[in-house]
Amino acid sequence: MEKITIPIFLTLLGLLFNTTASVIMLYSYLRIIRNVDDDFIVKMDKDGNYTQKKHIKDKKNGILGLALYVIGFIFQFIGILIKL
Repeated sequence: MEKITIPIFLTLLGLLFNTTASVIMLYSYLRIIRNVDDDFIVKMDKDGNYTQKKHIKDKKNGILGLALYVIGFIFQFIGILIKL
């Protein structure tokens, strides 16, 4: 049995980060139960544009997911570079 080397470990770690990012990005679509407070309007300007609580949650989840995708990609890229 081959030992897990650093490049393989980094690649697996990158895949774990990418999988976690995918679940976070899809979470709002996979939720079956919706809360009534998600539809509350947090901010509204005089032109009628508004921000709902769910938009803020989705934005935070999107930023977190993107950050995890980037970190996962970097780990995978470093793992490939070390193996070469």
